[in-house]
Amino acid sequence: MNNQLQFDVFLVHNSQDKPQVRAIAQELKRCGLKPWLDEEQILPGRSFQDVIQKAIQSVKSAAIFIGSKGLGQWQIMELRSLIVKFLEADIPVIPVLLPGVEEVPHNLIFLQQWKWVSFRNGLDDSEALKI
Repeated sequence: MNNQLQFDVFLVHNSQDKPQVRAIAQELKRCGLKPWLDEEQILPGRSFQDVIQKAIQSVKSAAIFIGSKGLGQWQIMELRSLIVKFLEADIPVIPVLLPGVEEVPHNLIFLQQWKWVSFRNGLDDSEALKI
């Protein structure tokens, strides 16, 4: 049996979008969901790569945040790993468009295949969290 905590959604994001992702994580918690956010789950002195690899094994879905600055280096690596694992296990991958982003960028072909959530009306858009 897996003793790791189960999380509802792994939050994959560019560190430049951290304040927006942090706000959405708080709202998800208020909705009764358990998001996995790196700054809350990676303890000092731990290898973030090891912790992330373990976390990917214990999540029910992944939210791929796309901000106006695009994807970050680590976000791209996490995305590659998640897509392979999640396709095999039929786990949802949810593109999330942050304010200022109107659509999934054309160079992210794999993410264009999934229905996305949009915060184009701002982070307080309650409709975006209903999905």
